Amino acid sequence: MTKKLFILSVTALALGLAFVTDVINVQNAAALYVALPAGAIIFGLFMVFKSLEKESALHDAEQDTRPGLHNNTQPCGSRHSPNIHGKAVAAH
Repeated sequence: MTKKLFILSVTALALGLAFVTDVINVQNAAALYVALPAGAIIFGLFMVFKSLEKESALHDAEQDTRPGLHNNTQPCGSRHSPNIHGKAVAAH
């Protein structure tokens, strides 16, 4: 995901810079001038994703090491299934 954002941001920034400096003449298509700010916004998204990439990997590793978080590993009489003295209780 971050590689795609980086490539898209660099492409949009390069095109926007080419449009603004008149390397590519787009007088009739003024809507293409939005490429430069769009590239800057996408680059900002890339930076956010890149900075959170390590944190999310650490969080995933921490969650994998904690026992008892998987639904299929809990026994039938766990605290999540309401039982009173071995009899099932209707949930509200």
